[in-house]
Amino acid sequence: MQFTRTREGDKSEAPDDSGVPPLSPWERKGAGLTALGGAGVGGLGFYASFDAVSTKAAEWGFDDPWVLPTAIDSAIPVFTGAYLLLIRTDMRLWWARLVPWALSLITCALNVASGDSLWSKVSHGAMSLLWVAVSEIAAHTYAVRIGAATGRRRRMDKVRWSRWALSPLPTFLLWRRMKLWELTDYDTVLNLEQERLIYQSKLRGRFGRAWRRKAPVESLMPLRLARTGVPLKETAADGLRAAGLELGIFAPAEELPQLPAQVPTAAPVLASVPPAAAVKPRAVTVVVPSQPTAPQPPPAPPAVASGPAPAPFQIPAWSTEDELRTVIAQVIDGGHRKLFDGPLTGAAIADVLGQSEGNGRKVRGRIIKEYAAQKGVLLPQPVTVDAVFAAFGQALTAAQP
Repeated sequence: MQFTRTREGDKSEAPDDSGVPPLSPWERKGAGLTALGGAGVGGLGFYASFDAVSTKAAEWGFDDPWVLPTAIDSAIPVFTGAYLLLIRTDMRLWWARLVPWALSLITCALNVASGDSLWSKVSHGAMSLLWVAVSEIAAHTYAVRIGAATGRRRRMDKVRWSRWALSPLPTFLLWRRMKLWELTDYDTVLNLEQERLIYQSKLRGRFGRAWRRKAPVESLMPLRLARTGVPLKETAADGLRAAGLELGIFAPAEELPQLPAQVPTAAPVLASVPPAAAVKPRAVTVVVPSQPTAPQPPPAPPAVASGPAPAPFQIPAWSTEDELRTVIAQVIDGGHRKLFDGPLTGAAIADVLGQSEGNGRKVRGRIIKEYAAQKGVLLPQPVTVDAVFAAFGQALTAAQP
């Protein structure tokens, strides 16, 4: 895309390697006029500062009063240029940038001191700042151009003030991560924060409010690594698998379902068929003699399978919630209803987990709901043990051909 609309016949230049779009002819002319105007304004500010400070320097006892304003005002662009040269040669010094700023404050203070009244001080200080402002703008333009051309641009995007006002503490944590791990793009940081919140919501929905205590260490490790700048896209898959959760947006590209390519089929060619000749229908009368209906035989009784009855299900020993989840799935699939009134009551589960009876019932109910959601079984309300087995039985019957 062209940065500006050029006239027909003008040569349009492509962006250079830095990605900065070139200026149009009219923009180059405007930039040249701006540079000339800035040089003129800076020269006037330098002249006003030189005149005011040299006059005061003579009163302060300087033998050569012109040396003071000349040395200070000319040192500002000199040290600014030296700082830009250090950037260009990749030898940046952090304190070199402070020298032009300190000299700017000194020349402004000297100009303010040279005034007699309040407005005189304000006008002298403002005139000296003209030279300082022109130097700073030129330095900033060249520094940004160097950073864009060399690929060493380290300027960070700013966080919006509206976010600071609406959510101060989360915004501070987000800004802190940007500064700690040199994340310069604000949109990228927002995407990383959204991924972190989605990952936390998955763990909270799986383990409840105490998810930080109940979740496996492997599933908490991606969040700890995210604090050090590691994106969740690289570590979330293993953490969610350890927690027994679906990957969702964190699934690797090779695991995403691939839709089959649709092969365009040729449209069928319809052959022209001549219209059939109209045939006059004939009325046909058929007489069917009545026959006595034969008695239907009684239905045969259902065949009873011979052989011994199936052995009752033996619950294996379990000690963790993950092992309990496997046991409950086997009990539901096998239709062993009586086990929920015996070794799988809320009190029995609470004794094994070392919790209260109420928490034992909650754990059992949560596992049943998660298994039903995994199998695609809709549980009626209220969720009772009989209703659970009835719903799974209907789903199994419907799945059979």
